[in-house]
Amino acid sequence: MKKIKNGIKEHPLSIFPDFRKLFAGRVISAIGDKFFAIAIAWWIVSEVGAKSKLHLGLLMAVNFLPVVFFGPFLGTLVDRSDKRRMMLWADFFRFIFIFILCLLAFEGKIKLGALYLLCFLISFFGPMFESAVSSSLLKLTSREHLGAAAALDSSVMQISNVFGSALGSVFIATIGIAGAFMFDAFTFLVSFGAVWFIKTSLGASRNKEKYFHQFKEGIFYIFENRAVLWLMLCFTAFNFFVGPLLILIPMLVKFIMEENVTWLAILETFFALGSSAMAVVMSFKKTFRKVYISFFISLMLMGLSFFGLYFASNKYAITFLIFSCGVALGLGNALAIGLFQRIIREDIKGRFFSVLTTFAYAVLPLTFMLNGFLAESISVKFTILYNSVSLILLSTIILLIPRIASEDIE
Repeated sequence: MKKIKNGIKEHPLSIFPDFRKLFAGRVISAIGDKFFAIAIAWWIVSEVGAKSKLHLGLLMAVNFLPVVFFGPFLGTLVDRSDKRRMMLWADFFRFIFIFILCLLAFEGKIKLGALYLLCFLISFFGPMFESAVSSSLLKLTSREHLGAAAALDSSVMQISNVFGSALGSVFIATIGIAGAFMFDAFTFLVSFGAVWFIKTSLGASRNKEKYFHQFKEGIFYIFENRAVLWLMLCFTAFNFFVGPLLILIPMLVKFIMEENVTWLAILETFFALGSSAMAVVMSFKKTFRKVYISFFISLMLMGLSFFGLYFASNKYAITFLIFSCGVALGLGNALAIGLFQRIIREDIKGRFFSVLTTFAYAVLPLTFMLNGFLAESISVKFTILYNSVSLILLSTIILLIPRIASEDIE
């Protein structure tokens, strides 16, 4: 009991009030994002008709295109700017575009073209916000607590998804699609307020270097560090085969289990619960040892859980396997992000994490479209099998790639 109390007392959320403000705002806004995602996915599979699977894949792809095209440029801008100000602008514009979509929903005038455009605009400001957060963690915490803070920060989406998934279907059933959009818009105002009250200075260090010189410096830094590049590539491949869960879970519910939106919320909740629980556990660790072995385990667990979904027909077995996928994702993300936070130079983190996000997300539009096509033209089951076998094969590559000089994050 004493050990638990000491762990809580020494936790970054207990020690650093500005980190606590940012974390709370991010969790609340991410809950709204989950409502938004569930509402969008269910509207597509319920209203679009015969091509719903394909459009679901395409819409997910559109959400990640801004990261691919603009992520590295926004990361360089973040490194040159006040990080707090960047977060505030990102929250403000996302609120505006979601509010517009909310008005269209209230009037029953949502069209696919407008939906694609507004989702693109909403997603545009995501890389700017996330790069600003990633490059602020050390200033908001300390060197000693950086690994734990990074593990906890990596869990924001999944912690939020536990509540968002559990409550999303209830809110959609009671207040409708438009209500879910309105709630998401409100949570961005909450996030804006949380960032506004951060007192720690998050300004950029003075430099007279030109924008494109700094941009090229960030790119060269990554490609000149072979071990970092290899780990980024594996992280990208991991995303390519795990990302499809975002569209496969709604398909599992609608076309395999033949259940309603309640079971979509259940599966989403258990996936998020597994991921967030593992990330929270990792946030209490000050030292992460044998990172590559642990990353291999996370990939193998994900692949085997995916493989089990191919054979599972019982909805409770499917729920358990989805939970296992979440655990694997939480472990893999916490390890990789914590390692990168520890080894990357502070003055280049905005650029590095924007490029990392670009690498990881660049494959998502392709994999969403590919998996949507496979599910439409062959079957959902075949799509699951394809991803599971690929993940199992990928896990063995982790043991062979060049390694960063020290695996320990102390």
